[in-house]
Amino acid sequence: MMHAQQIFQAAVAAFSQGQQARAMQLALQALQLLPEQPDALHLLALCARQQGQNNQALQYFKRSLQAAPTQSAVWSNYGNLLQQLEQHDAAEQAYQRALQLAPNQADSWLNAGLLALRLQQPQLAKERLQKALQLRPDDPRGYAPLASCLAQLEQVNAALQLLDQALTRWPAQTQLLWQKAQLLRDEQQAAAAADILSQLLAIAPEHAEFHFMAGCLQHDLGNDAGAEAALLQAISLQPLHIAAHEALNQLYWQQQNHQQFLHLTKQTLAAQPEALGLRYCLATLLAQIGDDESATSLLAAGLELHGPLPELQHALGVQAAKAGDLANAEKLNSAALHAQEVNPRLKIQILIDAAIYKLKQNQIAQAQHFLLEAKKLAPMNQEIWAYLGTCWRLQGDAKTHWLNDYSLLIDARPLPTPPGYQNLAEFLAVLNPVIRRLHTGTRQPLDQSVRGGTQTLGRLLAEPDPVIQQFRAALEQRINEYLQRLPSDAQHPLLSRNTGKFRFSGSWSVRLGSEGFHTNHVHPQGWLSACTYLELPDCIRPDDPHRQGWLKLGETSLNLGEQEQLAQAICPEPGLVVLFPSFIWHGTYPFKSAAGNSYRMTAPCDIMPV
Repeated sequence: MMHAQQIFQAAVAAFSQGQQARAMQLALQALQLLPEQPDALHLLALCARQQGQNNQALQYFKRSLQAAPTQSAVWSNYGNLLQQLEQHDAAEQAYQRALQLAPNQADSWLNAGLLALRLQQPQLAKERLQKALQLRPDDPRGYAPLASCLAQLEQVNAALQLLDQALTRWPAQTQLLWQKAQLLRDEQQAAAAADILSQLLAIAPEHAEFHFMAGCLQHDLGNDAGAEAALLQAISLQPLHIAAHEALNQLYWQQQNHQQFLHLTKQTLAAQPEALGLRYCLATLLAQIGDDESATSLLAAGLELHGPLPELQHALGVQAAKAGDLANAEKLNSAALHAQEVNPRLKIQILIDAAIYKLKQNQIAQAQHFLLEAKKLAPMNQEIWAYLGTCWRLQGDAKTHWLNDYSLLIDARPLPTPPGYQNLAEFLAVLNPVIRRLHTGTRQPLDQSVRGGTQTLGRLLAEPDPVIQQFRAALEQRINEYLQRLPSDAQHPLLSRNTGKFRFSGSWSVRLGSEGFHTNHVHPQGWLSACTYLELPDCIRPDDPHRQGWLKLGETSLNLGEQEQLAQAICPEPGLVVLFPSFIWHGTYPFKSAAGNSYRMTAPCDIMPV
């Protein structure tokens, strides 16, 4: 008869050969002979995780650590599972415990760095990943995420240099090539990125993700036929590739190709009706184009097929609320909230929607309760702060003035004139045609606040055009001046994070035609937002009693009737830059241009602290 140690070694061998079921069977046998043996429990946790049995994996990890609390590798692997389950605070604690036990464990530094990167903390991620590579420079896994950190910290050249150095050692390492392609695309170097995708496809032609990226790049290059072919190939290789379905339908939407729009997605779902992610994707697209009846039917059919899953219950609740049935919306949302297993990200949205339904019924205290619960999970989520401010205003609570101090936090001043130009008007006359050429779409994006206009793709301020870089430098000057004027406040969601240093997390341009507007919204993942006005029709003027095309601040998207409040309205003028916290509600008044072809063109951006 084999001894427990021999059985365990056989289990380890099976695991290393990818035979998870066999490894689990043997590890359980070893555990019968040596109850609560920590190594066997650790192996069972790893097997369960690889098989998608996350709850079982959590229990095995806990038992292993209870039996032997000083296993640094187990703490690190436990952190990986917690990170996968989006239990980020617990994951951070697990990694810190691992590093206390073994400060020179490269894997723990790598995993902790990946968590910081995921939480949009690029400086912290950079420090941790550099430590991992210092301890183990021959591990190629750390270079791509470190390059991503550098890029987020506006050190793009250093990021590309790091990747090139790594690629001299590992020229066919797909993660390195993939990261370089992504960075080049972000820097608007689509042709160079497409060349790298050709290398990746030569290495792994059956990899759907590579075809997906190739399709996106072909669209960036203006080759919509090539984009369509690559996206279709991605879906052919991986029929449930959600992002490819979304991008393909976005392409058809932009082309006004009504015949093909949603056709393949519906066909795929009909063949695989159990595909929950694709069902949710299709329902979202249907709702975005205003076909709420079809979206609701699709979700209801999913609920019948899959049972009471929180994702479906929540989505159906949203549809019920749109139809004005708040009672049913609350019932479905509550069922989703109290489900046995709810993804933390989904739970945040469920709590926010629960608050929205209470606000619509003027049940302010209950709404605030849900928002405070959500804030525990996501303390920097700007949408939560926006609704909290609304609750405080409706309750007459002074905290609303502390949060939304419009006189302090809203800043509207002209863009500084870049060197080499006599005045701002002269610079705008050069800048505007450059940005205008980037507006290649013919319909508004499906998932944005734009109504009756177009929005540029990619990161506007990463465009290599020297005129756009002059605009960026002038905008940075304006933002620096704004940040330097702000006071300190350790509790305030904007002021508490002001280090005086910042990075652009998103930048684009919007071009609205006659009767176009932005719906009231906030930027949930932002910190500070800015909008620069570039080109305006004649109907937008300060003496207009209808405020056509003006920016409005403070009015929510809840349609609260007499309880709505417009805090401030700003008349745009060419070259004006308006800065405001991302949690402040904002939208625009529609305008009607007599000329018909006059446009309202802006360059918004989102800013994060460094």
